[in-house]
Amino acid sequence: MRMLNLKPIFIDHFQTLRTSGGSVEAISKSDITTLYGIPLIVPAVAIWRDWHMGGIGDLLTALSLMCGLLFNLLVLSFDVALRAAAQVRNSQVETLSTSVKIRLIRQLQANTTYALVIALAATIGLAVGASEDLKHFNPWVTATLIYLLTHFVFVLMVILKRIRAIFRNELTP
Repeated sequence: MRMLNLKPIFIDHFQTLRTSGGSVEAISKSDITTLYGIPLIVPAVAIWRDWHMGGIGDLLTALSLMCGLLFNLLVLSFDVALRAAAQVRNSQVETLSTSVKIRLIRQLQANTTYALVIALAATIGLAVGASEDLKHFNPWVTATLIYLLTHFVFVLMVILKRIRAIFRNELTP
């Protein structure tokens, strides 16, 4: 069962949700609120409005494509990390533990892996609905899937932020 242990993925992701305030790093309450609290609004509206998610097959297709792209990003980040580590090893100035680029690549990897877990959870829910030939889900299943999908979009924004930071770090003299 150790193969299915997702705890390290969640821990790695939560470690990226930190803010640097002087010499102390602390959990960023605004990141936690944004990633986990704000996505609760949409499913609450879905339950209140009695929404029934339809277009299950189309959503499944779109999410499956996103999963494939995230797997590619994960492989690409591994390749970039190997090259960055080689540069750092040849550097007289920084080490693997002090390199900003290495830190950002590790955060990107953690966020991407976490996004894949969320996307796969939503994909499984959508696949079950598609396999049952459902035309739409009941409001509670709709709310759960909406939460996962909204949360997934917010995590994608974090991934974009990390990619931007890596590029800026790389291109800033």
